[in-house]
Amino acid sequence: LVPSIRGNNITYSSPSGLNSCSSLPTDGSVVQIKSSLFEGKLVTRLRDADKASDVCNNYFRNRSRQYNWIVQGTFIQRTRFDDVITGQEFGRPFRNKPSSQIVQRLLDMLKHKLPESFECDFLAEKPFFRHPLIAGCQHFRIDKVTDFSAEDELHGISTDGNVIEDTCLLNDAKIPQDGAGRRKFFSKNSNLSRFYFEPDLMYTFDFYSDFFSPTKFSLEMAPLLSIDIMRYFNGYPLFLSMAKDKSKGEYLWATEIWHKRLLNYEETPGRLARWCW
Repeated sequence: LVPSIRGNNITYSSPSGLNSCSSLPTDGSVVQIKSSLFEGKLVTRLRDADKASDVCNNYFRNRSRQYNWIVQGTFIQRTRFDDVITGQEFGRPFRNKPSSQIVQRLLDMLKHKLPESFECDFLAEKPFFRHPLIAGCQHFRIDKVTDFSAEDELHGISTDGNVIEDTCLLNDAKIPQDGAGRRKFFSKNSNLSRFYFEPDLMYTFDFYSDFFSPTKFSLEMAPLLSIDIMRYFNGYPLFLSMAKDKSKGEYLWATEIWHKRLLNYEETPGRLARWCW
């Protein structure tokens, strides 16, 4: 896990002497991040990562989660909810991609599960998919900055490692108080456009995946069903954690997951891998 070169306006630091050229910890250690748009803390956990701490191992125990990241901090300037997006962006086209008809059919099947603001183009020279961060993170909370001292680490974390959902400071009784309900509420463009990230408040975003394994670059669909997706990305790394200001085109934070097999991207997938795409 490394800082993304695509976010060259971001600095990373930690008490252990981390700098923006270092690999980033994946054991749940806190990393300070700062960009022209956001300042705060980042925590990353990877299942089965080398040198995983006991705290990290406990987080994944009895869960299907493959990775987790939490960002907590403040926005430098007032920013509308629909301007802060997350997702994936690639600098090269996919290899061995399916036909446009198959892609469209899959998107049509998933349409009812995707937010209105979901955007994608998997067949472009530079493929991408993105959606508002607030409609994608599993847990989210807002706190007053004055409630906490700068020396403290992450706040609002439950004993199981999840961020405790709290949207009370949005002052809107229509917003559900659970993560799933909040994501559904902010999947609508009409709701997104009414709210702003304010500089005098502290925001916490908690994101995890049950399927994509960063240590294997595979989709772990079931205990005995693992789909290798390494060869399709044409040697391009994936964002592990990312947030971007859509209007400015600048990243608030951005980390990439690299694997030595990415260097063998000329390798052709086998027949089963092609079918599973």
